[in-house]
Amino acid sequence: MIRRGEIYLVNFGKQYNSEFGKVRPALIIQNNLANRVLDKVHFKGVTVIPLTTNLVGGRLRVQIKARDHLKQTSEICINELCTLDLSRIQQDLVLTQLQQDEITEVEQKLRQHLAL
Repeated sequence: MIRRGEIYLVNFGKQYNSEFGKVRPALIIQNNLANRVLDKVHFKGVTVIPLTTNLVGGRLRVQIKARDHLKQTSEICINELCTLDLSRIQQDLVLTQLQQDEITEVEQKLRQHLAL
């Protein structure tokens, strides 16, 4: 089962205009209640946030240092939040898992981005 805070490789498909494309790491941001029932529901959408190695910083980015199976230091691109089908996630390998302080920073910046 995928879990909130884990990072996997995700197939974003062909890039369209300014959207993220290709296979790249992404953070599972969807809650674990929804993640636990994915095998029981018809719509298997998973909310993720893509990562990039194009490090530019800013108020809508969270930097994650290379560790575990995440080979390069990357930034979580908060403003690129999206929902994709579960089949796009390569579930065989968790690249890494966020630490609590990183999750807190992502949540804070996500609230800021969505004006919550």
